[in-house]
Amino acid sequence: MPPMYGPRATQVSRVLGRLAGLGWQPTTICLAPRPGGPHWFDGASPDAPAGVELVRVPSPEEWFAVRAAWRVAPGLRDFPDSTRVWVRRAAHTAIRLAAAGEYAGLMTFAQPWSDHLVGIRVHRATGLPWVAHFSDPWADSPYATPRQRSIWRRMEADVLREACAVVFVTEETADLVMAKYPGEWRKKVSIVPHGFESRSGGAPRPQDRGRPLRLAYVGRFYRGVRTPVALLRALAGLHRRESVAGTLELLFVGPHVEEYERDAAALGIASLVRFRGRVSPAEAARVAADADVLLVVDAPSDGPSVFLPSKLIDYLSFRTPILGLTPETGASARLLRRLGCPVMRPDDVGGITSALADLIERWRAGTLDVGESFDRVAAEFDIAHTARLLHQVLLGAFTGAHEMRERGHISGIHS
Repeated sequence: MPPMYGPRATQVSRVLGRLAGLGWQPTTICLAPRPGGPHWFDGASPDAPAGVELVRVPSPEEWFAVRAAWRVAPGLRDFPDSTRVWVRRAAHTAIRLAAAGEYAGLMTFAQPWSDHLVGIRVHRATGLPWVAHFSDPWADSPYATPRQRSIWRRMEADVLREACAVVFVTEETADLVMAKYPGEWRKKVSIVPHGFESRSGGAPRPQDRGRPLRLAYVGRFYRGVRTPVALLRALAGLHRRESVAGTLELLFVGPHVEEYERDAAALGIASLVRFRGRVSPAEAARVAADADVLLVVDAPSDGPSVFLPSKLIDYLSFRTPILGLTPETGASARLLRRLGCPVMRPDDVGGITSALADLIERWRAGTLDVGESFDRVAAEFDIAHTARLLHQVLLGAFTGAHEMRERGHISGIHS
């Protein structure tokens, strides 16, 4: 939950607010970040969504001594993550609240994965029916080390065994995760995609072809896994063939993007590319709103990509063309094609070069716009729709619609 930084905090806050509008009364146990600390980005503490009660619990993960211990023994953060030191305090708080009031059930959101460990403790202690929201793969994450997978596999199995219902955001993720478990467990699974809030600004900003075509990426990269290197090489190749100075500019905004400034300089395109580090969610939205094309950059994959980044869903609210650098098969590629947006493999430099040239040509011709199917497909991901899907999952997992109307509470866990 905000002021925690990141798209997951935004997504959880957004969906809880919508659930409150559907008649739930969510009580949310979340981190009490230290002002000025690593989890409090801009010093502002936003109000809770209407109808949502926040119970903030401090975490030892912000203590200097704990963070020093992680630097000495970084492997301690693999059980399953740095939020593990918060589990006991959060579970104790949830159990105390459950004893003092009536709740229809419990829902936990990852990431962090430690939230599900809180869920196990609370579920066992209270008997509350429990919905575990996974979003991404856990033990099957391509970003995990072999050691992390070996640790996480047992934890993941415990969660899937004990949860009454499990939520993923894509069929691909559900298939990957559940393939190694009994078929009976698959009956617990529901697919509820990320959702975006419709913007009140109306039509997109008119194109100003007197300035360069602006492409923007809002998000983070992972060195050696998900990077913009192929995109930078493609832009450099296009620039060598015919100068695009004053024609195209590329903007990267998010944590760790500055690490690639040297790559841009080495390729001779430093004047065409700008890098900005972590910014507030409001500023990130402004950057996206000012772009003419929004970029999705995924990691290359030998098979279908299971990921559907929440940032891609957030992009839909801007009604702006999207260029997807993502594996040709998978959740993101499937959505982008339905939207009428181009897809290129994230390591296909030649294909990306051609895509950039096509965008410039359409920009010059005044035909750069979203396709006919964009609005119809995007509507499936409006938070008003996706929250209703989750609402139905909760009704099915908890005890009887009539009893829930009588009680009208969810206990939610998210750091």
